[in-house]
Amino acid sequence: MELMIELKAGQGKIQELYQTLQALLPTLRKARGCRDCRICRDVEDGETFVLKMDWDTRASLEHYLHSSSGSALFGAVDLLSEHTQVRFGQEGPWEGIDSLKKLRKEH
Repeated sequence: MELMIELKAGQGKIQELYQTLQALLPTLRKARGCRDCRICRDVEDGETFVLKMDWDTRASLEHYLHSSSGSALFGAVDLLSEHTQVRFGQEGPWEGIDSLKKLRKEH
C-alpha cells in the first residue's frame, strides 16, 4: 500500500519540518511492514515536502500510525505544516489529512 503525504511548511518552519521528517525516517524504515520510505523536496517550491511510504499491508500502516513515531508524524503535521494532503496508492485522489487521522481512529 503506497501512501504519499504532501506537506507545505508553515511560515518560517521549513528547516524544522525537514529535520523532523528526517528524524522520523530511521524509525519508519524499521517499522514492521514498511517496504520503503523517503522524503522528496519540491525543487520549484522549496517549502513543500512529500513523504512517500510503501507498506506491505493496510494493517502494517495502521499499526505504525498508532505507534509513538506515528504520533510524532501527526504532531509534525499539526505544528509545522501550513497545508497537508494525502494520497493512498498511485492513482488515488488527493485528500485532506483528516482521511489519515480517520484511519488512525478506526482502531
